[in-house]
Amino acid sequence: MLPKFTAFDAASNEVAHDYGRVFEHERFEQFERLKIGASSAAIGLLRQLSECLPAPYFCLYVLVVSREGEEQGRYQSPPLETTAELTDFLQEFAPLLTTDGRHHLWAGATDKSGLLIYDRHNVIYAYGPLEAYKTALEALSYREQAFGFPVPHAHHFHAENDEQVRRLLAHWDWQWFPLAPSDEE
Repeated sequence: MLPKFTAFDAASNEVAHDYGRVFEHERFEQFERLKIGASSAAIGLLRQLSECLPAPYFCLYVLVVSREGEEQGRYQSPPLETTAELTDFLQEFAPLLTTDGRHHLWAGATDKSGLLIYDRHNVIYAYGPLEAYKTALEALSYREQAFGFPVPHAHHFHAENDEQVRRLLAHWDWQWFPLAPSDEE
């Protein structure tokens, strides 16, 4: 499997980073969220956590790095009326989303009651029904624990995924928006 996000072990070997099954409840002045170590289970985890949200849904594909001239930016899907539509999209593009670090993916409820952001560090940020998310995570043997990104680390953009990026960008009639400053973090 191609690595999306790597760190360095004690012998300075570059290895795919695995956070383990952990999540952290973060509190800020304006909001609260869960930060979840997704590692290699990200798409299945996104699917399960999205079940805590009401349909219809939306996806926002955030292309941060372009390898072949694709326009960097935020690509918003049309409304997805059913859980099956969201699940089908996630399943179809799981290999790209989990093995390439050029993007983030947001999935949320159109009524703004919840949002899941799978970022290029293999972390899912969960906003909205935090207790429902916690229940789902605990059922999957995740434990609450503080964690951070490894330093140093690397993001990988694989030529093998270029065709999948083209397919993803042609999947829907996306609405394009420019990148926000926080997208490149």
